[in-house]
Amino acid sequence: MPLSALICVHLRFVLILRVLCVFVVNISRRAGFIVIGLWLAVILGVTIRGIAAPHQNSVFLVFRDAGRAWLAAQPLYSHVGKYLYSPLSAALFSPFALLPDGVASALWRLGSGLAYFIAVTCWFRRYESFSRLRSATELPATEHKASSGRISASSVEPVSLSSASSSAPAVLGLALLLPLSIGNLNNGQASPLIIALLLCGCLAAVDERWTLAAGCISIATFFKIYPLAIGLLLVVIEPRKLAWRLILGVLVLGILSLVLQRPDYVISQYGDWWRSLGADQRRVSTELGSWRDAWLLLRIVHVPITVGAYAVLQAGAALAAAIFCRRRSKVWDRAAVIWSAFSIGCLWITLFGPSTELATYIFLAPVVAFACSKVLTDLIESRQSIGWFQFLPITAYGLLLLAEALNAWVPVIRQNNYLHAIQPIAALLFLAFTLRWNPLKSETAAAVASSPK
Repeated sequence: MPLSALICVHLRFVLILRVLCVFVVNISRRAGFIVIGLWLAVILGVTIRGIAAPHQNSVFLVFRDAGRAWLAAQPLYSHVGKYLYSPLSAALFSPFALLPDGVASALWRLGSGLAYFIAVTCWFRRYESFSRLRSATELPATEHKASSGRISASSVEPVSLSSASSSAPAVLGLALLLPLSIGNLNNGQASPLIIALLLCGCLAAVDERWTLAAGCISIATFFKIYPLAIGLLLVVIEPRKLAWRLILGVLVLGILSLVLQRPDYVISQYGDWWRSLGADQRRVSTELGSWRDAWLLLRIVHVPITVGAYAVLQAGAALAAAIFCRRRSKVWDRAAVIWSAFSIGCLWITLFGPSTELATYIFLAPVVAFACSKVLTDLIESRQSIGWFQFLPITAYGLLLLAEALNAWVPVIRQNNYLHAIQPIAALLFLAFTLRWNPLKSETAAAVASSPK
């Protein structure tokens, strides 16, 4: 497709988003009920599908088999690349193995879907409340320091599911998030539940409930190791309050797994887990590999890189993320820094994580959807035009949506590694946006403050 045609398509996409945004701003409450209804309808739909076709297009079968193997003290990692979660996760999946497949599949989809929806709604609503409070008080830049300018959680209105309809950015964010989440919800991925745990941990950190934050992040880590990246970035922000709690949480869950089965069996499975992760060679299975991350982009542009050199790049990116969050914690409100930690952590997971698939990009979906909605609503309220900076999250969202659509409707993308580059390019664009965006800063307030008196 010619570049001019792509630009035309993108401009039409931006126009559609802006029209949708105007609609939400003007009839926020009614639109809120519509969006909540759509979410509940999708969750109900995938739940019914889990009952009607539990064995069709379902990752849940892997979880069920792991639960059965755990109950029978059988090997969990006999097939490399099939089951990637920890032995404790298999213990958590074991109750589903005792139920009929249709019932178990439906309960898993219903529980993970509702947890994800409620957590994201609370996350969006809380940050919209923070932003509105900041705009109302018009804090000067010198008061943004962590020591004196932090927004108190008690000063923000309570978060409830029903109140989501009163906030245009939160409602629009939920509307934009839905199409990016349907694929994961439909095939029973664990990522929505992991994201719900991470968001709950971040919200607990905002409220300075450090034990709850450590518990949520520890549980998410035992599903897959890489969610620990977000926990470590939060530790960088508040090392004294969170570090020892996070270590204790991981140790307690590890001991719990020894209690739920024979200790010798559990210890052997943890060893098999590590060996299984190390034996996964999908990164070098072809010339471009099987993952959708920075490795793929480097290979496409013919940068000679080895697995060892890429491991150094991954570590370097993690160090840069930690330094970035630490510096922001010195000058920004805790809520803004925690948002940045979650965003940067999700960007590291997708761009530099150990195994980035199509479904992994749901980790980016909440922050991209909310940033896109916040930028659009702020620009409409301030009557400003869209600039290059505002184009970054909009384009990132459009590319993520394009990848989901192509995967669903154009099966060739599943085998075309060059088309897999769409999502990591979207992540790079959003990274450029995240490096300077403050989620608590309102374009409307900035416009009012800079207008002539």
